Amino acid sequence: MRIGIVARLEIPNALEVTRKVLRLLAKEEILLERGLAKKLRKRGVEAQVLRTADAIVTIGGDGTVLFAQQQAPETPMLGINLGERGFLADVTPNEAQRALRMLVTGGLPIVERERLVGEAAGKRLPDALNDAVVCSAKDGRTLTLRVSVDGKVAVDVQGDGVIVATPTGSTAYALAAGGPVVDPRLKVFVVVPICPSHPKPNPLVVPIDSRIEIEPTRSERGAFVIVDGQVAAKLEPGEKATFYRSDKPARFFGWGEFYRKLREKL
Repeated sequence: MRIGIVARLEIPNALEVTRKVLRLLAKEEILLERGLAKKLRKRGVEAQVLRTADAIVTIGGDGTVLFAQQQAPETPMLGINLGERGFLADVTPNEAQRALRMLVTGGLPIVERERLVGEAAGKRLPDALNDAVVCSAKDGRTLTLRVSVDGKVAVDVQGDGVIVATPTGSTAYALAAGGPVVDPRLKVFVVVPICPSHPKPNPLVVPIDSRIEIEPTRSERGAFVIVDGQVAAKLEPGEKATFYRSDKPARFFGWGEFYRKLREKL
């Protein structure tokens, strides 16, 4: 089996766990992300080579999974969690040996998760597994944003921005901003205002086949569009960002159970 490995080196014990994983996968063909390979003094591969793997194992937290998704968006992932919450990286270090054994023997199901597509500033943005955020291009400045769903104005938001989240992303930034937790089996998106002023608009839950448009309405203020934590585009005054369902869902090796993770991590 051809397995890519991506690790977040800033996390304590990440190298130790990586070496353990390499021992457990000694009989498989291993592809190491270049930064990790350099630390291990081994040969690394470019992102396009990672995309040829049968599976990718991430070692870190949910952010490491998001990074790996951007490198190899169509490859199924298994995340070993060294972070805090671990909704995407949900294998504990103590479970790693059993999970990896099941992975290489075909004992883990593949689970698909919805992703979000964005268009802004005349280009298609990278697919988002968690969320896309429209926020001010200037630190400390608020925005006035008009949110439309399928061509109809849904809400005007004056505040720090708006989050459009997938069911997977509902337990991340959207939850911190006051949005609901969404069972990943539901086919919906969540639209969550960030720190809105009075009158305070409520979060929205919309069908997954909706087209969501967000437009800054103050002519002097531009906005950034941030996709899974990375700045992807800048909106100039008068431009809109549009979001809709991706036709390429993310793929994960199934591990754990959603409501158990909710009880343990939230």
